[in-house]
Amino acid sequence: MDASERIKGVLDGSIQPSEISGDEELYYMAERIYGRDALENLGVEPPVKPPELGTVTLNGNGGVEIPNSESSQESENNQKIKVKRRRIVIPLIVFLCLIISSYNVSFGLGSVITMCSEEEPVQELEMGTSSHLNENGTLYIVWNMYGLNNYSEYVLEWSVSQNGSSEVVEDGISAWNLSESARITSFNWIIENPPYSYLSTLFEDGFPVAWSNGSGEQVITVLSESVEQGTYCDDNTRLIWAEYSNLESKEAWGEAGTGDIIDGALIMMFAGMLLITARKRA
Repeated sequence: MDASERIKGVLDGSIQPSEISGDEELYYMAERIYGRDALENLGVEPPVKPPELGTVTLNGNGGVEIPNSESSQESENNQKIKVKRRRIVIPLIVFLCLIISSYNVSFGLGSVITMCSEEEPVQELEMGTSSHLNENGTLYIVWNMYGLNNYSEYVLEWSVSQNGSSEVVEDGISAWNLSESARITSFNWIIENPPYSYLSTLFEDGFPVAWSNGSGEQVITVLSESVEQGTYCDDNTRLIWAEYSNLESKEAWGEAGTGDIIDGALIMMFAGMLLITARKRA
């Protein structure tokens, strides 16, 4: 019996049950027409098909195959692993951000990373004066100055007297504005009535920075109190987040142990996120 005759036999019911049992296509056709219960009553067994990649589930409409492949199971396992990693990585990142924000307020990130930079300290000013009166009554005075600032304006004023300090020999000044860090200046005068005395003052940009006076062979030199070298970066280690784009500037750093609105907002935000993630894990 050819295929067309067997199909016709299924349709008019003249085919033998044994012929249906051995043919998968005829069985599914007969199942759609008569139903599985009717076929079972006739002793027709469903054809057995070995699974290919997984289990094959047959629906009640006659054999729609739904394979559960191994690849789908692997993808599900990979998805679960990704979810577990996110549950670990995200709380860890939030916790680190909370630690960094809190440490910045308490101790300052500048104590760990040195990004703040200050201007190079100005060389300390030094001035020395020497005087000598020779046998001919000529007084020589020499000023030695070191640690001068380049391009600053300097003025050296002096007053030379004789007969103690009752007679003024000369009041004079010497001014310069050159690119030099050291300078030696000397002048001489005729002293007719010793002993002599002199008083000199060095000005830097209009401010007195050193004094020197002498009487006979005694010389006294006094320097102005030098400003303590700035240690701004050492004393201000808290990073100001609003100025993070210019870390080398002093404006980006503040005093540790204090905080502003941004510091408080960051700490509260990270603490809240950490509590939320902890509750989800619980």
